[in-house]
Amino acid sequence: MPRIFPSLALPLALGLSLGLPLVLGTPAAAQIIAPTMDQVVLDLTAEDWVGTDTARVSIVADAAASGQGSDSGGQRDDLLKSVGALVPNADWRIVQFDRSTDQAGLERRRAVIEARLPESALGGLADKAKQASRPGLQLRIGAIEFTPTLAETETVRARLRAEIYGKAAAELKSLEQSFPGRSFRMGNIDFADAPVQSFVRKTREAAMPMAMAAPADAAEESPMNVSEKLVIRARVVLSAVAPTTAPTQAPNK
Repeated sequence: MPRIFPSLALPLALGLSLGLPLVLGTPAAAQIIAPTMDQVVLDLTAEDWVGTDTARVSIVADAAASGQGSDSGGQRDDLLKSVGALVPNADWRIVQFDRSTDQAGLERRRAVIEARLPESALGGLADKAKQASRPGLQLRIGAIEFTPTLAETETVRARLRAEIYGKAAAELKSLEQSFPGRSFRMGNIDFADAPVQSFVRKTREAAMPMAMAAPADAAEESPMNVSEKLVIRARVVLSAVAPTTAPTQAPNK
């Protein structure tokens, strides 16, 4: 017959009868203390010029027709064919199309057609548009914008970020040499791009409503290819775990 010690018999019986867990001993509660971090904050800047070999060119096409309800697809093809003859190898796209009817019952259409053209194709473009115009269809330059493409901007942006990474790595190496025995790392990098301003030239025709007619001899300024400066700023945080110090003990009395 097993023997039950008197000191454990009552707690064991109560625990079994009440279905409560029997705790014979409770360890001291563990305390998790987050380590203190030492941080060095750097403000780094990198800049470079973004250039482009092409300009975004807009051609405004004003057309008139005597009848209504004509085929929209045919109108689109006619406008693209007329504008495409100015620079045949360009990828022209209609980005805006408006249609209205004047007091004489004529249907008037205005389309804005865009393409990216090399600088060499811009010479004499206004004269070509004037020569391609005919009764019922007038073509003129709406805008010429020497803005880089997204791919050109992203290429420079990626190069600038790599430059900032290199600067941060050099600062990290210098920091570890200045504080031997400390293990610093890059804790965080926040990038911020400064706005890039582009050169834009618009003619008066692009801003006029359809009801207004621009003078045929409007002056055409010669566009100029300019570079744009792209500036990227970054805030870099270099961090390391602060060394722990042993707690001081009160002197014995």
